[in-house]
Amino acid sequence: MNTKSTFRALAVLLCTAVFGALQLSADVVTTKNGARLVGKVTKIEDGKVLITTDYAGDLTIKQSEVAAITTDAPVFVRLASGTVLQGTVAGEGNIIRITGSDGELTTKIEKVTASWGNGGEDPQITAMKKAIVARERKWTYQTSVDLTGNSGNTNATGLAAGFIASLASPQDTLKFYATTNYATSEDAAGGNNKTADEVKGGVDYASFFSERTGWFVRQELERDNVEDVDLRSTTDAGFTFRMIKTDVQQLTTRLGAGYRFESYGTGVNNRGAVLSTGLNNTIKFGGKVSLLTDLQFLPSMKDFADYRFVHDSALEFPIATGFWKLRVGLNNQFNSRPQPGRDELDNTYYTRFVLNWK
Repeated sequence: MNTKSTFRALAVLLCTAVFGALQLSADVVTTKNGARLVGKVTKIEDGKVLITTDYAGDLTIKQSEVAAITTDAPVFVRLASGTVLQGTVAGEGNIIRITGSDGELTTKIEKVTASWGNGGEDPQITAMKKAIVARERKWTYQTSVDLTGNSGNTNATGLAAGFIASLASPQDTLKFYATTNYATSEDAAGGNNKTADEVKGGVDYASFFSERTGWFVRQELERDNVEDVDLRSTTDAGFTFRMIKTDVQQLTTRLGAGYRFESYGTGVNNRGAVLSTGLNNTIKFGGKVSLLTDLQFLPSMKDFADYRFVHDSALEFPIATGFWKLRVGLNNQFNSRPQPGRDELDNTYYTRFVLNWK
């Protein structure tokens, strides 16, 4: 054999040895159908084995389909009993051996509930952190500007603005809100008439003591110069029920009782206990467009014919960035006992620009 051939043979042997060493230093996952995956086992979590390979990237294998696992470096392993061990993993068939500084443990693959490498984090701790973060209360804010058109007591166009601040968690929500609406119209003689002059604000708190059932309390103040209402104060409390709670639809109802006080410019006061009922429904279409519906029905306990009914429905579309939305809707307010000269029903059609941020 000449010198050139000798060097070539040595080079082949050296490459084979290096490749073999790399293979030996890699993690190996063998599946029940005979596939042999070589790479780095990053973790075992939720019945899945995650392995990173040079030839196929990140792969996920069902743990129930794994026949054998071998790691070249120590990893942390959590067993179904809650025991956590650190060591290399090797095994054949359904049996694995975890070898560490404290000795060797033999168990079955299905007994492994989680594993993670050095520098990684126990998936159970990661899940607990996510759960804690999810339960934390977070402030969100919303401002809106409306272009409105009215019919009923008012026939005009105008502007309105609103603000909502919410402190929410999966279990409860505290909401502060305020709206104002002002508009004028020109009469036949060319004079300006005030057709809308309303200010409303309140605070609303709801807390759920189970997945679907909770309680609420609310205080709302309102002044409406067009309806000749100097002050309308409504305080109510009761139970709230999540009838539907999915990614597509959320339907929540309320049932309770409260107290309403109304002071009119004519000097007339109206007060008494009321039954408080409500419904809030949100349906998403295609993950972007939402249909929002809110209903409130508050009849007097003494006379159910004396009641207020408020209905608001709107379609909401995202615009520009994820912070801006366009809401087109209709608001109806029905007062069964209006002041003399006032209509029972007010209809407000609006186009609302909504800005959300945290």
